[in-house]
Amino acid sequence: MKEREFNEAVARRIRQARARAGVTQEYVGRRVGLSRGSITNIESGTQAPPLYRLALIASALNVQLADLFPPLQPDEASGLRARHAAGVAAVWAEAAKLKDGHGEG
Repeated sequence: MKEREFNEAVARRIRQARARAGVTQEYVGRRVGLSRGSITNIESGTQAPPLYRLALIASALNVQLADLFPPLQPDEASGLRARHAAGVAAVWAEAAKLKDGHGEG
């Protein structure tokens, strides 16, 4: 999966999670310290949020951070920029811990 496809898939998952949560872009923006316009850009895939912002978005939508990532195999992350691949790998590691019952919280 290429970076653009990855960002578009994350954007789609954010939009879907926000719709399920029944909240507005303005609400999410206020919760994460961004404008509604920035949330619009993130949801359209034209702006890729840094990992910490993505974590705040997940919290605002009451979903796990890993829920906002498309299903990828670890080897597919090799096509992402290093900073994104490292973030994806960290989320996979945390999700695996939680799934196995070894995570904190």
